[in-house]
Amino acid sequence: MNLEVQETGPVERKLRIEIPTAEVDSAFDGAYRKLGKRARIRGFRPGKVPRSVLEKYYREEARGEVLQRLVQESLPRAVKEAELAPIGEPRLEPPDNPSEGEPFSYEVTLEIRPTIELKQVRGLSAKRPELPTPEQDLVESHLEELRVTHSQLLEEPEGTSAARGHFAVIDYDATVDGQPFEGGSGREATVELGGGRSLPGLEDQLAGMVVGQEREFELALPEDDPNSPVAGKTASFKAKLVDLKRRELPKLDDEFAKDVSEFETLEALRADLERRVEEGRKAEEKRLTREAVIDALIEANPFPVPEGLVTRQLTSRIQRTASQLQNQIPQEQLGKMIASWREEWRPHAERDVRLALLVPEIAKAEDVQVSDEDVDEHLRRVAEEKGGTLTALKRTYREQGLLDALEGGLLEERVVEFLISQATLSDT
Repeated sequence: MNLEVQETGPVERKLRIEIPTAEVDSAFDGAYRKLGKRARIRGFRPGKVPRSVLEKYYREEARGEVLQRLVQESLPRAVKEAELAPIGEPRLEPPDNPSEGEPFSYEVTLEIRPTIELKQVRGLSAKRPELPTPEQDLVESHLEELRVTHSQLLEEPEGTSAARGHFAVIDYDATVDGQPFEGGSGREATVELGGGRSLPGLEDQLAGMVVGQEREFELALPEDDPNSPVAGKTASFKAKLVDLKRRELPKLDDEFAKDVSEFETLEALRADLERRVEEGRKAEEKRLTREAVIDALIEANPFPVPEGLVTRQLTSRIQRTASQLQNQIPQEQLGKMIASWREEWRPHAERDVRLALLVPEIAKAEDVQVSDEDVDEHLRRVAEEKGGTLTALKRTYREQGLLDALEGGLLEERVVEFLISQATLSDT
């Protein structure tokens, strides 16, 4: 086998592989023997068809099989001989099918693992994250949300005028240029006055109405729906107020705490919420610190990234997200979202790839390890949370080929923890 290696980029190599005639002819002999065993040609017994007859009927099929065999056998040898560490699938430039009595050559492009020179791992400089001060007390906000969730809607007395804070139940019909349109009518639709979640202007038009009253008005329809034929047009509405309700919030006392939680007193509920808020802020601070140190690591240790790895990482992320949303939003809308993700998420995908390539290098240089016991301990915690056993969960991970990925994820977390412990965090 003759081999030529061309450097076509910092992490890309093109191989030109030539296979000698003798090896090509041997591959043809094997292909025709295989074809002869299953060929069914009138006048010949199975396995007794002459080579010349097989060539007449199966020449192109034999050439295709020889092509596949030659590439499959020669490419690994060529990669080993060239001392390359390929990443991902090779890109084979479509060759002509081989012919008997002639050498066969083809070209293939490989992305290779980049050579990474660690320039700085310890003492990375990063800005200490500063969480913004909440505009509202988060504990009181949570309590208010609980009150709203457990509130009741009560009917207002007859003759009450609709005002901010009310829930107006309406029947309505709307037309554009005298014609009804999809979504332009409804019965017993609830509109929260002052909620800001309705068609712009609708809540103002309902203000002051009493139950049984009808009102006609015009409203501009939103322009941000390109699939609606009436987007941006003015609609004529006829609305009737059929019911008017107010929200009654429960009192914030010990009885409320008992109703909405496992706590006996409001003081205990408030203390639990304070703990949860503090834990949440600490977790967010830890996440932001992690991101800042990773950014500093990547900036301090540049290297060329295989584009194929970035594309595969991006595709995987998009597929996971799309599968979660495919039954929740229309396919046309999902398609537009995917198109925007391909551009928006590419920097994140490249960042993930850079970190994944740096982790094993750092782990080797700094002797950061993940043991079998570490893996078992992680699986044990997961099993306890799901109510299963370590043995069963580990068997599932092994059968699904997930153990290596789990170990890699644990190693990444351990390496990042090491980086944070060695980093210099400043407030400026």
